[in-house]
Amino acid sequence: METKHVVVVERNRFQRELLSVALESNGLSVGQAGSVSAAKRAFDLQPPDAVVLDMDLGKGGTGLELAEYAREISPRVGLVFLTNLPDPRFIGREPKSLPENSAYLRKGQLGNLRELLAALDAVLRNRASVKYRHDLDSTRPLAKLSRMQLTVLALVSKGLSNSQIADHRGTTVRAVEGMVGRVFETLNIDSAGDGNARVEAAIAYLTALGQG
Repeated sequence: METKHVVVVERNRFQRELLSVALESNGLSVGQAGSVSAAKRAFDLQPPDAVVLDMDLGKGGTGLELAEYAREISPRVGLVFLTNLPDPRFIGREPKSLPENSAYLRKGQLGNLRELLAALDAVLRNRASVKYRHDLDSTRPLAKLSRMQLTVLALVSKGLSNSQIADHRGTTVRAVEGMVGRVFETLNIDSAGDGNARVEAAIAYLTALGQG
């Protein structure tokens, strides 16, 4: 049986190498890349049968954009997103924007390597299912917020005031105040309490990203 070639795209070098070794020990041929540009070079060097990639790849593009590029050059390539982000809304996209036959696994929700291998096998066989789509789990962090609310919450977590957020988004302070208020309400944060509502909201956002 032909050995399948997988490219691991992960910014964290330790995680990338650890994952690569684990996949190689399970009989796969593995290439590595730490950025979008390096991944594209790896694809050109040897077209992969599958790609395991983070959603957050820093400058140069997102994991979703890289996945779309991979599909352009190899329409049958299997895709496994392995990321801290609860779902693609955290990069401004909806879960439905994921290419067909994709798996989406949250690092913090991944039970063990067997689950990753099973997801990888599924996409290689063109049999991906909701079983391997953590981004569709209704209990995932901040699932009740809309994409727009997540965008505003991300700005709050960076310490921006309502006025600064309004300038950033090209809207009114009043509109931002309403949006932030609805975010607090959805997260059950008491905005009339001791003044720490924004801090609580920021912690909730960073915790969802695995940074809290």
